[in-house]
Amino acid sequence: MLTTVHIFFGTKGDNDARRVEEIGAVAKFIKDRAKKEGENNILLGDFNIVKTTHATMNALLNQGFYIPEAIREHPTDLKKTSHYDQIAFKLKMDSSMTVFSEGDQHAGAFNFTETVYRQEDLATYRGYFNEETINRLIEKNTKYAPEKVIEDYYLGTWRTFQMSDHLPLWIELKVDFSDQYLKKIL
Repeated sequence: MLTTVHIFFGTKGDNDARRVEEIGAVAKFIKDRAKKEGENNILLGDFNIVKTTHATMNALLNQGFYIPEAIREHPTDLKKTSHYDQIAFKLKMDSSMTVFSEGDQHAGAFNFTETVYRQEDLATYRGYFNEETINRLIEKNTKYAPEKVIEDYYLGTWRTFQMSDHLPLWIELKVDFSDQYLKKIL
């Protein structure tokens, strides 16, 4: 069972009580359903977890979810400072049937900014900017050179709206357990 979430962002800081409560409630619901139905569950999405040491992360872990270290160690915002997105597992599997091997570390965050909308590509995309927006930003930010204002707009707002303000997470899962199953039923 695969479930995606987008948890409340809020403005009250890293341990926002509403966000902690929402993560805990969703995780408990999925945990209870997994127990009742005997299913494996993957819970993923934008949890708005700023740091892996905060109450927001604990709200997920306290419900028995496992998050691979290869996911935890990768911030997912463009500044690479926050761990908003997570892939968490609640598995009911035979010990020989592990969907993710921590030792293999086949998981991470894909930094699309190293491939598309790179800093050095500004000239390529400059023609797509809204000139009224650029002129307004230049007028508003007079202490910076116009080129700096344009670059900041490109690397921040414009790039975010073209792609995302988050780096997508990825994980390689083992899904073929036919050998283990056949050995088990012999």
